[in-house]
Amino acid sequence: MDNIFFSVKEKDDEKEKDDEKEKEVFDFNNLLNDFSIVEDVKVSRMIDYNENYTVKELMLICDYYGIAKELKQNKFNKNEIVQFLVMFEENPMNYDIVFKRRNVWFYIDELKKDKFMKKYVIW
Repeated sequence: MDNIFFSVKEKDDEKEKDDEKEKEVFDFNNLLNDFSIVEDVKVSRMIDYNENYTVKELMLICDYYGIAKELKQNKFNKNEIVQFLVMFEENPMNYDIVFKRRNVWFYIDELKKDKFMKKYVIW
């Protein structure tokens, strides 16, 4: 005669709570697909560029992206440069270079804040 084994496992209330919490977790990707949120981000970037950057600094960013020549040829004013720049940065095909530029700019700012390293940063 074969031995038969079985086990009884009680339902774990903690596991159920964790599963419910996972369902309630905020889904950031769905948020980005929301048109109004994307438009709000664009508007906030436009305001940031208009308020906190000079035309020279904006052109430096555009030069990093390789689009400065086009802007200079068309003689864009500051508002047009900002709009063009935000459109460029919002294009999914440009996410890699935009991320890299923001990362490099962050490191430059950090180096400029350091007492020792700021003398080596020419910016």
